[in-house]
Amino acid sequence: MEAFCFKAVRTVSEAIDLMKGRPPGEVALMAGGTDLLIRERQKLVAFRVLVSLRSIPELSKIRVEGERGMTIGAAATLDEVASHPHVKNRYPILSQAARSVASPQIRHKATIGGNLCLASRCWFYNRSPFWRAEYPRCRKASGGDQCYVLPKSRKGCFALQSGDTVGPLVALQAKVKLVSERGERLLNVEDFFLGDGIEFLDLGPDEMLTEVILPRPPAAGVFVKFRPQNNLDFATFTLSVIPPRNGSGSKIVVGSVASRPLRARKAETLLDQREVGADVIAQQAAEELPLISFVRGSVEFKRRAIEAKLEEILKAFVSPPSRED
Repeated sequence: MEAFCFKAVRTVSEAIDLMKGRPPGEVALMAGGTDLLIRERQKLVAFRVLVSLRSIPELSKIRVEGERGMTIGAAATLDEVASHPHVKNRYPILSQAARSVASPQIRHKATIGGNLCLASRCWFYNRSPFWRAEYPRCRKASGGDQCYVLPKSRKGCFALQSGDTVGPLVALQAKVKLVSERGERLLNVEDFFLGDGIEFLDLGPDEMLTEVILPRPPAAGVFVKFRPQNNLDFATFTLSVIPPRNGSGSKIVVGSVASRPLRARKAETLLDQREVGADVIAQQAAEELPLISFVRGSVEFKRRAIEAKLEEILKAFVSPPSRED
């Protein structure tokens, strides 16, 4: 482990001051550290200053905003999010997603902000330096000219977005608050992800995520995390489904299969209309998703598994089409 300077700050402004004027990657912000410190040990990051955010009280608060929704501080732990009564009652898919992450020990430390900003992952990147030496041209690990997931691609990195809470937050139309010395900006969680495995977040080197803002809750949805084995590993895919209310508002979001969460928009329209069966909607969703990565399962396996799981979910929302004799 390389030497670095550790700073514990008590305000957001202190943290922003420490980032001011420094080159990208030199300062790392840490709340839980469950992913950051592992990546440091694997020599995937090399920060000079490590800033602890755990002593900033407002970053850990979860506030109910009446009928308007709620605000979750970026440093609220996944355990706090999962067990909060308002989240469980009004945003159950977010509670279920937070509870699905890893183990109780990790959820006690890991934060919702960290899960949102979780670095994109790949078999050829998240390894020891010794293992990565066999793949020296990796664009993400070494700035090389090749992606080993898609060797024929001339540009881009296809490392996977992997945070379990991302899909539900997209489905719930949540926003994130980003703060820098220039001020604040709000961004839809869906737009927070840029779709590239290297530059995967719309987060400047001098910005920090401070809040997750949830609007009024929609109709109760369903969250599924699929793994071939019931272990602590990252998901092969996640499904977050919100049924329509008054003929609109459906959301079908698939996470952990691309460098950003994917929405099945054509399938959402079919779900809004409720004129076809669950099998047709699920097939449409599986076909329209741009799946390309074989990491954590082949493309064809993921497509078929997503279709089967989604059809199972949608049967609760869609009646089989009537047949005329």
